[in-house]
Amino acid sequence: MFRTFTLIAALWLVVATPPAQAQTLFRPVAIVNDSAITGFDLAQRAQILVALGFSSASPDALRAEALDQLVEDRLKVQAGKRIGVTPNPELVEAGVENIARQSNLSANEFRALMGSQGVTDQALEDLVVSDIVWLQVVRARFRGRIEPGEAEIDAEIAEGQRRTAFDYRIQEIGLPLNDGGRTEAQTRALAEELTRSLNSGGDFEAAVNQYSRAPSAASGGIVGWITTERMPPDLLLALNELQIGQVSRPLPVAGGISLIRLLDKRAAAGSAPVTEVSREAARDRLVSQRSQRLAEGMLQELRRDALIEIR
Repeated sequence: MFRTFTLIAALWLVVATPPAQAQTLFRPVAIVNDSAITGFDLAQRAQILVALGFSSASPDALRAEALDQLVEDRLKVQAGKRIGVTPNPELVEAGVENIARQSNLSANEFRALMGSQGVTDQALEDLVVSDIVWLQVVRARFRGRIEPGEAEIDAEIAEGQRRTAFDYRIQEIGLPLNDGGRTEAQTRALAEELTRSLNSGGDFEAAVNQYSRAPSAASGGIVGWITTERMPPDLLLALNELQIGQVSRPLPVAGGISLIRLLDKRAAAGSAPVTEVSREAARDRLVSQRSQRLAEGMLQELRRDALIEIR
């Protein structure tokens, strides 16, 4: 779900905040070691955040989030340069495709949509480059600690087969974070109240008709049967917790909150045979999980040691 937020508005939040120090478009708003973040950089990242569903009642909060992301991006790229890590065009394009896929778009469709909202290709690539570089930096530093053994890969494959043993038939309510005059906080409170009332016998179809803005609302919220092959991990975990007829806890999605009702489940088709490809995928999952845990501590170290000047 994309939200409209014009580039003019994004630029206004940059030049108008803080009010005592107006910024020209390409004047630095921050320096991270020897790398400048300009007002244009900040406006572009703010535009991307809003398009991807970031919601805030305050332009100051949007500005702060965009600036914090850009500071971290600079630190990650600088860490990569120190060990000679630079992303190639193929990896950059794969990063854009991954973001686009989360919105059910192709990379070209995603670029076109962002371009229509004033976002440059360079801003999109900057968004993905830092994470591509950072992954390689973390793996280079912690290689001995993140590489799983064969027994751990076997266990991960077995757990994955257990998690994906079923297909699920579901019904949903999609709540935009800001809809019909509600604030984000009011939407979250509504989602919690709906979960309680629907699990106590409330009418799910009536709630769909009244509240849901998902495309499935036209069919009473019925999504139908879904497989686990391309299911987001949070949704799979939530479904595994439910009995038939129960409604999930509020699940965050881009730009909103989703409530899922489990209508039925059935045994999935036979588990795919274990191949070198599936073993490599299991290994990659384990490496990614361990890398994320170690990366947070490393990023805090970089922040602590960096010279960061906010202007």
